[in-house]
Amino acid sequence: MRLASVTGLAIFAGALSLSSAPAVALAAPAPARAARKAPQRSDFNGIWTGEQGVLWDTNAKRGAPQNPPFTPEYAALYKEALEAAAKGVPLADPPAACLPPGVPRIMASPFPIEIVLTPKVTYLLFEYMAQTRRAFMDKSAPERLGFPTFNGYSTGHWQGDDLVIDTDELRGDTVLDTTHVGHSDQLTVREVFHLISPTKMQVKLTLTDPKAYTTPWTVTRTYVKNSGDQILQYVCEENNRNPVMPDGTTGFIGAKD
Repeated sequence: MRLASVTGLAIFAGALSLSSAPAVALAAPAPARAARKAPQRSDFNGIWTGEQGVLWDTNAKRGAPQNPPFTPEYAALYKEALEAAAKGVPLADPPAACLPPGVPRIMASPFPIEIVLTPKVTYLLFEYMAQTRRAFMDKSAPERLGFPTFNGYSTGHWQGDDLVIDTDELRGDTVLDTTHVGHSDQLTVREVFHLISPTKMQVKLTLTDPKAYTTPWTVTRTYVKNSGDQILQYVCEENNRNPVMPDGTTGFIGAKD
């Protein structure tokens, strides 16, 4: 009987000591790591048409000379071109002989432009003269050619939700529009594509040319997307998109409204 009492007291004391010991806190589960937010990517895919017309300087008043930040050498060349046009003997415009307009002039084309985004390359497909630009988006870009071309060498990257394209290795014998705004072979172009809305796009084009311009020159162009637009065939050699009309003026065959 005494043994049973002692045993019972021992069991009770053990239970009491356990109940009075501080509780052991269980480790709370670690909070789930927030998923890294992927950078925003605007959807520039689709067919776009420019709104500003073919003159390069979008700030120039209609009928007034443009005012690029020319160096004295290139200001003199532009003055000569304007004087020749005023005399009725304008300098020949290279695209009139079916030569590509080159970058950046092709961005002022009145014909549609299709943008196709892929992880490695951004394609800009132009109805005008069936031109294609490629902006390489990663390290798999091909090596530079080492000589200038009409559309140059372009690389692209994302800046937030804006698409940035840098282009160099451009020919120096193209002009920016029919008034003969010139540049040299030292020209580089940065384009920043920004979506104003799903159907309106803004592109800021900054031209840097230490030989032709005293400061970088930026113009802003806007483009609209219409669901019914399509890229049509443009064969410059057949003049099937800008035929000469009976009155001698240059015609324009485009999509019907």
